[in-house]
Amino acid sequence: MAAVSTLVDRIYRDFLNKPDDLPAFSRLDGSIDNSTTSIVYEAGLFSTEEENLLGAGGLVEIDQELMLVTNANNSTRTLTVARGFKGTTAASHSDNATMTLNPTFPRKTVFDAVSDNIVRLYPSLYNVTTTSVTSASTYVEVPASTVEILTSYVQNSSGELYTSAGTELLRDFPPSSTNTAVQFYNTSTGKTVYLVVKRKFVRPTAETDDLATDCLIADEYEQIVMVGAVADVVGATDIDATTQEFITERLAAENYPVGSGERLRNALLRLRSLLIDEARGNLRSLYPAPVSIMNINYSA
Repeated sequence: MAAVSTLVDRIYRDFLNKPDDLPAFSRLDGSIDNSTTSIVYEAGLFSTEEENLLGAGGLVEIDQELMLVTNANNSTRTLTVARGFKGTTAASHSDNATMTLNPTFPRKTVFDAVSDNIVRLYPSLYNVTTTSVTSASTYVEVPASTVEILTSYVQNSSGELYTSAGTELLRDFPPSSTNTAVQFYNTSTGKTVYLVVKRKFVRPTAETDDLATDCLIADEYEQIVMVGAVADVVGATDIDATTQEFITERLAAENYPVGSGERLRNALLRLRSLLIDEARGNLRSLYPAPVSIMNINYSA
């Protein structure tokens, strides 16, 4: 199972970082906590020219945190920094963590773009989860991300057949701790009811969140998230011509239509729309809408 960090790394590798023009980087020499203001970088990775850029006013990035350099001592490889710069959060960082100099595309920006595009997939696309609950005379709580019951099956009284169970999804329902619940009709209590539910995607809170289990993102949706995130990032940045050419070449190599007369961001959004249309068609063929009678869903 892949973490959100994997998707962020793929965006840098496939779209944002040209192999022949990687950003200047070194590694942290010794771990630091969230209040340390004096940091040491590893010897031998920054060039002399790059070290000259480490004076006051320079930026270094470690994980998702940006730090403003206020003083640099190149002989001792020590930087005095202001922590949590440009809206990032001061955090602890481990020894040998990568330190990037003046990043063109800050990692926090890319992570936020990925997060935005994960939740933006709904309602065009959605997650489908199969689960089981035990019917009750009142209600049964389900995850807050549940937005629709697609099918429901319960064993009949003789135990010979599975038939459609009458269910109603209760949303904005304060008695449930998740604010979402299922109410049963024409179903005995204590029965195991098998549900196929539609769920909206969940925004990640950290790069360690799992794409499938935490965010509900299927493998086939990862490319859509990546393309949308790149469109957001480059649309907010004045990127140079060589970077635009690199991204265009990457798209062309994968046989995606990129019009030469379009701006790069518009081409990426066009690609995202095409990918969503294809995925939405697949969903509709696999999961037709259930029949609803008096707000009670019955499987088709």
